[in-house]
Amino acid sequence: MRQSGGLPGRLATRAPRLRSLLTAAAALCVAGAAAAAAGPPQGAGPSYRIFLTDGTPVVSLGEFARAGGRVVFTVPIGPPSSPDAMHVVSLPDSAIDWDRTERYTDAVRHQSYAATRGNEDFAALTGAVARALGDMAFAADASAKLAIAADIRRQLLEWPAAHFGFRSADVRELTVHVEEAISAIRAGAGLRTFDLSLVAMIEPPSEPLLPEPGLQEALTRAAAVAQAAETRRERVTLQESILAVLDRRKRELPKDWHASTRKDLARRVGREQELDRAYAELSSRALRDAREREQDADVAGLEQLAARVQREDARLGYQRPETMQALLASLAASAASAREKRVARDRYEWRHSTYRSYRRGIEDTLEQFDEVIEDILAVRSFGALSGRRLSRTEKRVGAIVVDLLPAQPPAELASAHELLLSSARLMTQALQLQRATAAARGEASQNASAAAAGALLLLDSARRSVDGFFRKPAAP
Repeated sequence: MRQSGGLPGRLATRAPRLRSLLTAAAALCVAGAAAAAAGPPQGAGPSYRIFLTDGTPVVSLGEFARAGGRVVFTVPIGPPSSPDAMHVVSLPDSAIDWDRTERYTDAVRHQSYAATRGNEDFAALTGAVARALGDMAFAADASAKLAIAADIRRQLLEWPAAHFGFRSADVRELTVHVEEAISAIRAGAGLRTFDLSLVAMIEPPSEPLLPEPGLQEALTRAAAVAQAAETRRERVTLQESILAVLDRRKRELPKDWHASTRKDLARRVGREQELDRAYAELSSRALRDAREREQDADVAGLEQLAARVQREDARLGYQRPETMQALLASLAASAASAREKRVARDRYEWRHSTYRSYRRGIEDTLEQFDEVIEDILAVRSFGALSGRRLSRTEKRVGAIVVDLLPAQPPAELASAHELLLSSARLMTQALQLQRATAAARGEASQNASAAAAGALLLLDSARRSVDGFFRKPAAP
């Protein structure tokens, strides 16, 4: 039999805390549902702010993104609710006061959530709590009641952190009632201990939100972003866009402020254009000089040119780091190429001087090879050589071997020299086989052809090595 309070008799007498919790949840549920039914306030929500290290609050349309040591965000040119233009820019992390920026971001998220889904989600939470309390009222035993209560408590403790601290005081009040109900249930069941697993409650952000900037303030903040931008493209694009808005909405701005601001921005844009011309001329002149020095393999001249370019960059105030990075990389490539050419020329001069006698001797030997090539080709093609012609060729090849044996080649040409010697010996073998066969074309003739072919291959490989070793570097 039930009592008039709507709870079982035993629950009404043994769990007064549960009745008070149910009453509190019902009241908060009604309040949350009423606020949710009212709907979000009309108008745009608060805009985000990024605080520069000098304290300047810069408006960001939507949330910003951090990546690779930079922050990327959208700047409105004009009031955030109705900007004349928008520009995506990036600034280095070092330019931002991150402690204040993140506090302000949390406050904006909190207010935006409160103005949209906050009350609706809180009503759903209190409704879930009320339903769970009804389940507790009719649970069969204390362990079942405690399991339901522990789940309620977990949901309440997790809710503020997942919902930007919204209505955390109300959630804390419910949590206290739940913990008192848990204690009462355990006491009624004769249980003495219970692990509550304490969790810190999230408080709502306390950072005050700034009023939405008007046209003048918004243009001032956009100009501050342009001044802080590191790249010329972002800086000039923003400044030109601000100038366009100043001209278009001149009558909406204070006359003196408009005149001074426009003059300052026009001067800055003009300065950027002057710097563009100065760096373009610097790059053109430096690259032209670099080509001439590279052709002359003038490494020292290229190093001096790079130093001169860097001094000019310092004089201009280091205003175009991207241009300078590309220019110095090009000069470094020219210097590397010139260094290779200088090394090749020095190597050629040293080889030409140090191995002069070997070079002269090997050139004579290669000429001797040229004198017998036609006959060796004939042997390779199974051609017939007269006795006199065969004897003359054998004598010439023998002379080549005699000339090559005592020669002292450079270490780098030792293998090529050995190839020349092997080629001459194979030629000798081919000629001997050719003589043995006389006019007959049998197995010996085929062996003679094979030996001649091998000799020619060895000669060609050796000749390439010798020519490469003594070749003069090509003129640029």
